Amino acid sequence: MAKLKISRRDFLRLTAGAAAGSLLVAPHQLGRVSARQATKKLRESMWDGIEVKPQVEEIMQGFKEKFGADVDIEYNPDTYDDKILAGLASGSAPDVFLWWNYPQLVSRSGLQDLTPFVTGKSPLDISKYYKQVLDVGRVGDGLYGIPKDWTPRAVYFNKKLFDAAGVKYPTNDWTWDDHLEIAKALTKGDGPDKQYGWFCYNAQYPLQGWVWSNGGDFISPDGKTATGFLDSAATIDALQWYIDLQLKHGVAPTAAQATTVGGETTMFMNGKLAMYDTGIWPLSKFLGNKDLEIGTVLPPKTKEGKRSVVLHQADWAMNPNAPDKDLAWELLKWNVSPEAARIWGKSGFSLPSQPDVTEELGLLKDPIRKTYFDAVEFISTLPWFIRTTKGPDVEAELNNMIQAAFLGQTPIAEGAKATAAVIDGILQS
Repeated sequence: MAKLKISRRDFLRLTAGAAAGSLLVAPHQLGRVSARQATKKLRESMWDGIEVKPQVEEIMQGFKEKFGADVDIEYNPDTYDDKILAGLASGSAPDVFLWWNYPQLVSRSGLQDLTPFVTGKSPLDISKYYKQVLDVGRVGDGLYGIPKDWTPRAVYFNKKLFDAAGVKYPTNDWTWDDHLEIAKALTKGDGPDKQYGWFCYNAQYPLQGWVWSNGGDFISPDGKTATGFLDSAATIDALQWYIDLQLKHGVAPTAAQATTVGGETTMFMNGKLAMYDTGIWPLSKFLGNKDLEIGTVLPPKTKEGKRSVVLHQADWAMNPNAPDKDLAWELLKWNVSPEAARIWGKSGFSLPSQPDVTEELGLLKDPIRKTYFDAVEFISTLPWFIRTTKGPDVEAELNNMIQAAFLGQTPIAEGAKATAAVIDGILQS
């Protein structure tokens, strides 16, 4: 399928037209809407692939019985954001969908404020959710998403590789210096069979925690400037340390090397990668591999003892032009219910969004999953994109800067200074 792309200018133009058009609905459109309401048919879209279909079908099992409504589930692992943007612009977006970048859509009237529904005739107790995760869905006084699930980043390590090298397992007290020494000790061999101690990402999102831990950031807290933050000594030092893991110390494969063997998760499962940081997502694969012995540990601290962890979250949001908002709200509520949280919590794909369900499932006693809950106290900074409506444009510049540094094309200090000036222009436009 050709990759669908829609520019911000096109989206603004189309959504403006859609908003105006919603005031005058043609007779044939009225007929379509009333017919749809009569059959009580809803659409929901998610960025997961069909690998989660068993969990989704289990969650949806009782919805039709209770509300007399059919729900068409759309699994969209490819170009998901573009499809949602195009659907909102053309008036064909699903009733309920997963979302994450709230300023981007709220600024374009692309999301329903859920506050009136939370306190309305079919209320929802939002105090039951992890506050750090729930707060990502807030823009100003509005609440635009309810958490489906979430995960911070933690480090998976292959116990067999550690044992074979005679290296002690890392603990939550380890530092950046410890991390480097362990990665060196677990890197050996040459060519396609080389074993690496670590994996480096060449995109901005996974690098946020390293930057925050060192006292840096990509943009200002008010989202208005990058100069003084992206090009600060704290940010540059953190990025340089991270990039050096691959370019200077050779403890991580290049992106091309990792791609040729199936990526970092495949490398880890095949015993070619000793450690890497990621979310909870691959756990179900790891648990299904009887030959794999894994452990988890928090990302390392700086030598000053500072640690900050990146949060990933998936929230259910509502189309502001859903034909039956009350029914769409019931579907959204169903998707964030304790029952749904239990199903996701047991699956290994993600973590429950509600502490009560976490406790009920005994996940805090699971040594592998417990690390992810231990990370909650280190979620001290929320992702930078929630500070600005210009997220996609800023992200592209950050990724270009990071990738150029990893390719040895532009030193990170030079790239950060130039990129900060470009991002200033984007943020202030």
